[in-house]
Amino acid sequence: MSKDPKHLIVKKEDMVWEEGMYENTEMSYLWEEPETGRLIFLVKCHPGSSIPFHNHPRREVAFLVEGEVRLNNDIMKAGDFLTAVGDEAHDVYTETGCTFFIYIDYNTEKHTLTPIKN
Repeated sequence: MSKDPKHLIVKKEDMVWEEGMYENTEMSYLWEEPETGRLIFLVKCHPGSSIPFHNHPRREVAFLVEGEVRLNNDIMKAGDFLTAVGDEAHDVYTETGCTFFIYIDYNTEKHTLTPIKN
């Protein structure tokens, strides 16, 4: 991992993969900002795995890096983008396996958005 005052690089070979929150998944945490609760990680879902129906108390921004996945009745393929927040709930299922890049925005229980003043 290279840390420069201006940027952070996490080399593929330095990524640490650990057992995911759900069966047949793995996660690699890449970055966290403890003050706001912002978080970036990769989720690898192995073939046939699923993530149960869930909502998003914090904004989730996701990019499907590889594979194919079903979210409710929608199909995502590699290169597709998703964002969800609040009661925008979905389940996740993949027959082929997939890898997501996920950014979780600020913790809405600790922080609020403030409009920019003109």
